Amino acid sequence: MKRNFLTRAIAMAVVLMTALPMASFAQGYVYMYDRGHNRPTTRQGYYAPGDTYFGFRLGVNAANVNSESTSLESTSARAGLVAGLVGGVQCVPNAPVFFESGLMYVEKGGKNDYNKDFTYNLNYLEVPMTFKYMIEIPNSPGLSIQPMLGAYMGIGVGGYTKNYTERAAYNSFGSDPDQFRRFDGGLKIGCGLGLQMFYAEICYNHGLANIGHDMFDETHNRGVSFTVGINF
Repeated sequence: MKRNFLTRAIAMAVVLMTALPMASFAQGYVYMYDRGHNRPTTRQGYYAPGDTYFGFRLGVNAANVNSESTSLESTSARAGLVAGLVGGVQCVPNAPVFFESGLMYVEKGGKNDYNKDFTYNLNYLEVPMTFKYMIEIPNSPGLSIQPMLGAYMGIGVGGYTKNYTERAAYNSFGSDPDQFRRFDGGLKIGCGLGLQMFYAEICYNHGLANIGHDMFDETHNRGVSFTVGINF
């Protein structure tokens, strides 16, 4: 428990230290437009090509491990923290299509009680790479629906496995058959809702990388995340 708390604290500290300079830049960006400089738009009313935004995200992730091996398969999900920074830029002229990326701290894992009672925590630093289509709601200034599709890549930075049957605990990542590979990657699909500067998103993450050591009984991360945040 202490190690898990320390991992979370370090991750949040990194996020906050990175956020401070970005927030200063973003405040200056918003201030410029608040002083009467209208943000340029296309004829359809969308952001001008090349327009950018930055944002903070915080939420929860309901994760499980899908495996062909019963020793690693999740029988129930694990709830974890999601926190990080994102940035987006319009990538299609005259259309509200944005590319978004960033750096996220994501807690995954699962619980297994097939033959033994144990839980495993898998904590990652992830880089999301998604495309969003911003659909503005008529007669609702600042309100938009934002379906998204993309991918993610992650590296395991910490975690532990608790075997309650044998009353033993060990690192989740390693080279033993009961441990996991650090690299993860997969697909992301979801939808966001924006209201002025505020943003909320639900997303399904479908892992494609085999995070287990068995090449025949493959193991993958799965999860649904819900985050809220602010865009500048």
